[in-house]
Amino acid sequence: MKKRSIFTVCICVLLCLVTVLGGCDDGGSKRRPNRNDNDAFVPIIGSGVQTNTSETTENKKTDGKYSKRVAITYDDGPHVTRTAKIVNELDKYGYHATFFVVGNRVDGSEYAGGDAMQYAANHGNEIGIHAYTHDYYYDTCNDSVYKSELSLTASAIRSQAKGYNVRLMRPVGGRITQTQVKNSQYSVIMWDVDSEDWKYKYSSGDSAAVQKEKVEQIVDNVMENVQDGSIILMHDIYESTYDATVVILERLHEEGYEVVTVSELIGNDLCAGKNFSHAARS
Repeated sequence: MKKRSIFTVCICVLLCLVTVLGGCDDGGSKRRPNRNDNDAFVPIIGSGVQTNTSETTENKKTDGKYSKRVAITYDDGPHVTRTAKIVNELDKYGYHATFFVVGNRVDGSEYAGGDAMQYAANHGNEIGIHAYTHDYYYDTCNDSVYKSELSLTASAIRSQAKGYNVRLMRPVGGRITQTQVKNSQYSVIMWDVDSEDWKYKYSSGDSAAVQKEKVEQIVDNVMENVQDGSIILMHDIYESTYDATVVILERLHEEGYEVVTVSELIGNDLCAGKNFSHAARS
């Protein structure tokens, strides 16, 4: 009986060891399927560029902690269709951007873009002031025009997004005097990475090959210059910018970047009456 009991105990111990070793990998972490097994590639709308879209949103959000942060900013919108498309692309990664809007495109004076701006805000994106008409450089216009451009745009934002706290502004062309910056009730946001997407917007006669070249140039302008803390300049009114955004977001994600709003990027350093072109790097 004693020998049989010892034998039984030994068998139980061996079975436990097999179970533990078979169910763990590298220090007890569970084995995960290789997400590259079923990779699929589909073309981006409006261009011949291809991108990997096999990863699910959940995978993209839970790959681990991001090691770097950047802010993508979009000027000159909102656009009635392209702004929402960009927001939907940001949503796939759990990212957020900052949209510097033109007031007469928000309140319907030029076209009804207010719903697109509200859509961006509702999805956690940040809204800032660009201009009301986009007709003036602030460093050369008179004081009354300058104040009117900002106040009318702030009113347009708040009328569409009730109670929205507007904290940021970006001057047209980045042109503003130091006195205007110092006396501003907003944080003045510049950039350190220029996509130059306005140079590479699609023309009606562009072939698929030409469109692809233009998208690749916009992507290269961003990815060759971006670094931790960068503020990237783009414009949400161009279809080529949307197509480039699709690729840029994927590349940034792959390289360990999180895309956040300007306020999130700057953090506690953000304040009115000061000019920011990137986040302070430790």
